[in-house]
Amino acid sequence: MGDVTRLLKTVESSTKVYLDYLQSKNLPEPSYQHGNGLDPRVPLPVEVAKAHQAAIEATDELHHLLLGPLVQLFHATGEQLVLLSIQYIYEYGIAAHVPLEGSISMKELAQLTGLNVKDLTRFLRVAISRHIFDEPEKGQITHTASSKLLINNPMVQSWLMNIAQEFWPAFSRTVEATKKWPGSEEPHEAGYSLSNGTSSNPFDHIKKDPKRQQQFIEAMRFSHLHPEFHLSHLLENYKFDQAGNSPTIVDIGGSNGEVSIEIASRYPNAQCIVQDLPDTIAGLKEHVPLELRDRVTGMAHDFLTPQPIKGADIYLLRWILHDWSDLYCIKILRNLIPALKQGARVVINDICIPEPGQLGPKANRELRFMDISMKAFNNARERDVEAWKDLFERTDPNLHLLGISVPNGGRMAIIEAEWRGD
Repeated sequence: MGDVTRLLKTVESSTKVYLDYLQSKNLPEPSYQHGNGLDPRVPLPVEVAKAHQAAIEATDELHHLLLGPLVQLFHATGEQLVLLSIQYIYEYGIAAHVPLEGSISMKELAQLTGLNVKDLTRFLRVAISRHIFDEPEKGQITHTASSKLLINNPMVQSWLMNIAQEFWPAFSRTVEATKKWPGSEEPHEAGYSLSNGTSSNPFDHIKKDPKRQQQFIEAMRFSHLHPEFHLSHLLENYKFDQAGNSPTIVDIGGSNGEVSIEIASRYPNAQCIVQDLPDTIAGLKEHVPLELRDRVTGMAHDFLTPQPIKGADIYLLRWILHDWSDLYCIKILRNLIPALKQGARVVINDICIPEPGQLGPKANRELRFMDISMKAFNNARERDVEAWKDLFERTDPNLHLLGISVPNGGRMAIIEAEWRGD
């Protein structure tokens, strides 16, 4: 059986499972106008999710096979232009001027937004080519399910605009950065540094502009809402009381305490100390429910300096190390060592890229995009099993890696190490 025939069969069988599930929930067949009716924050049942992913992978492969090798290369240059169109739409508040029902002409829309009608038309037709808005007849614009999401969804806006404003310019200078700073692991020697004309760590550079900083924070919060990255995968697959009924847990880089609040809620004798930079941790108390405030406390701490809490049972780093190069991850982990007691656990909740062939091409490509995006931003990276093992071996032989597991339905691994030194 040839590849195209095989893919066609997979598309048919897998899509049927997905559509049968939608029908069982009295949801209509997906359309560009109405979407699929599902709550994106709620994961699909496991078998339905597998079928859904299989259909997406098969249609993606089929698409690229039918394009042929030369056209595949040519198509790679165009996707960023859809983001350019979205950036234009956000900048001028275009989506809110299109009626939710019915249509509006390009000319009327240009008058309402004060834009040049020729430019407006050109940008919108790029978006329309990806079903973001529709043009049912020439010069008339209507909403689609996707374009409606561009109205009054601040987290969606923050995510898209953060990519457009912080990451996208960095991509265009990344190859140049590899020439200027070959093999650098310094956060201020990346594509972002050149695109922004800065010698600061990108995180510090963004903080200089409160609006950009807030957008960055909202974008990160939005990414955490995706079912595959949800906190529940960690909470349901790691026992935080394995060291005893009253564990002390240091939540390093814990921001507003979301993780510690959930841990304290599930483990009534757990003591959680949330650590982050002073301006971040200052607002912790208002996020912690009154009944948990004696067990979820904050501490100003920079994880690039030695760990002040000695003798805790668990030191947790959730979605921290992927923001740093190996050079700095080793420094972060070594800063824990003077505080570690015999048997203390270091728990990392972060991406672990599966081995080649374990994911379909599309899912694998998305992880590789994340990896190279971190390279462009600040020379950080996403890691596979081999890279995680290497990180611990280079940190200290007494920090013994116990295991790496990825919960079913999750994308973030639980990586656990035990201190076996003196």
